[in-house]
Amino acid sequence: MWGPVELHWTVEQARLFQLWATGLHRGGHPPGKKGIRACFRDLGGIQLDPLPVLGRNHDLVVQARVSGTHPDETLDLIHRERLGFEYWDKVLCVIGIEAFRHFRAFMASGGEAWERQREVRLTREHPGAIDAVRSAVEEHGPLSSRELASLGVAQGDDRNWKSTRAANGALEVLWNRGEVSVSHRVNYRRYFDLTERVVPAEHVGGADPFTLDEFFRYLLTRRVGAVGLLPASGDAEVWAFLRDARKSGLPERLVDEERLALVRVDGIKTPFYAPAEAEEGLHAAEALPSSDEVRFIAPLDPLLWARGAVARLWDFEYVWEVYKPEAKRRFGYYVLPVLYQDRFVGRFDGRYDRRAGTLAIVAYWEEPGGLALADPKIERGMQRFLAYLGGERILLPTGEVWDRESA
Repeated sequence: MWGPVELHWTVEQARLFQLWATGLHRGGHPPGKKGIRACFRDLGGIQLDPLPVLGRNHDLVVQARVSGTHPDETLDLIHRERLGFEYWDKVLCVIGIEAFRHFRAFMASGGEAWERQREVRLTREHPGAIDAVRSAVEEHGPLSSRELASLGVAQGDDRNWKSTRAANGALEVLWNRGEVSVSHRVNYRRYFDLTERVVPAEHVGGADPFTLDEFFRYLLTRRVGAVGLLPASGDAEVWAFLRDARKSGLPERLVDEERLALVRVDGIKTPFYAPAEAEEGLHAAEALPSSDEVRFIAPLDPLLWARGAVARLWDFEYVWEVYKPEAKRRFGYYVLPVLYQDRFVGRFDGRYDRRAGTLAIVAYWEEPGGLALADPKIERGMQRFLAYLGGERILLPTGEVWDRESA
């Protein structure tokens, strides 16, 4: 039986709230580094991905919300100022540093399941490798797998892993346990150090640590906050690490405790979980004017984490096809959805040539009732995107060139 906080919204209200909850309707972030700090604080975490086609995913998430940013700035700033730490949250994310003491319970329990299996294999096939790597990090850290190779630490081959050196696996095991943390990255290569030398002491946790049950309660409310509206059924990916909690009835219990709200949206069968203060959030969103700016949304933006729910709520089907064989792609390799106010109005596949300073729009697809590439709103959006890339010109599919407009 559902708890006391049950809301009934129109599709338009649900969309507006989700934009507000994911930081795409709040506005007010200053440009540049100040905006990155504020945006990361509001989001609480950003999914990481290594592909640098138009900047990496975390760069794209921030550029949709903050002006005056550029590729490679966000993660560097977060690590340099110790604003966050890298760990599992659905998948690999950089997470707000305040959350570390909560995640410590999950780390202490063994962390991610596949990594625990790796630890068992590594201990059996390369006894002593984990301890050797930990000692090397303690003595020489921060270091990466490259430095471990130079030091000759735990270099036994193991062809069952993507990595072929025991040292790489040992670093992953220690990170999964929380014994080491990512100190920084250089050209996206991770450098690890002992956690107590990376995470400020006030965020590590006190003498009374969180239990694993408390962690999953926290993780569920956090996940709901990240996406704004979490579908109660389906969309298994967005429930990563929380599938057992869903089966156990934890979401319903949190609704009963008024730590979550249940939202029913007109015309959509599946209900959604929302933050307990969702109604107040909707009122706050309704009080703000809609932006007249087109935004290009990252493939792994929190707005898109629940792809099935996006199709139902936003009438927009999106599959990131970057890992699909070319013959099986419907659209293109690195396609970004185009958002205008509360509608997805198009999508485009782009490449950026840094040396030439050219953003090539390989293809552009207008959504039904959306905005064409020739629309002035799209052109202004492309100009802002070009400034984010630091480029000089935009090459259209027709061969026409738009030069960068002066600020």
